[in-house]
Formats: sequence, C-alpha cells, structure tokens
Amino acid sequence: MRSLIFSLSLFIALPAVSAEVADAPPPMPAEAAPTTDAPAPDIRVIERGNATLTEYRIHGHLYQIKVVPVVGQPYFLVDPAGQGNFVRQSGPTENIAVPRWVLFRW
Repeated sequence: MRSLIFSLSLFIALPAVSAEVADAPPPMPAEAAPTTDAPAPDIRVIERGNATLTEYRIHGHLYQIKVVPVVGQPYFLVDPAGQGNFVRQSGPTENIAVPRWVLFRW
C-alpha cells in the first residue's frame, strides 16, 4: 500500500518537476508577412446616363455588378453559381439559405 501511495505521489509531482526544468519560455515565432490567398478583384466602373455600374471580376470572370441608379437605392447583381445568371440582391442578408434540417420528429 505504501509503495502505491509513493508511486502515485511521484506521478503527481512529475509535471511540477518537469515545469521547473523548462522554466525558460519558448522563443516567439517570427512574424510572417500577411498572406492573401484570394486574388484581388479587377474593378471596372462604367458611367451611363441613368446608372453607374461597377463590375467585379476575378481572372476575367464577372461575378458581381453593383448598380447605383440616379434615382433609387443601389443594388447588386450576383452570379451565385458562376453560370452567367445574375440575381438581384439588395442587401447582405437577402437570399440567405437557411438550413432546414430535421433534428427531432415526434
């Protein structure tokens, strides 16, 4: 029984002993330059008589158009599937797909 208590006390005290040995903190990692994996979009502004169009392209692919009409609120035309079919989106929370998973059923 005494040997069991002695071995358990050594087992509990071992992390404290190892912490005293390694009292110096590890060196801080060198700060790396911020990396951006996403390419910056090419932006082209087109002025028309009744609206201003701002086209956003990545690698030549048009994915979003911001329309600012002379009269009215600005809105976006977004290509959600990348097929060239643009959908009007008035704000950031419009057209959000809400999950409709069945969690419980009685």
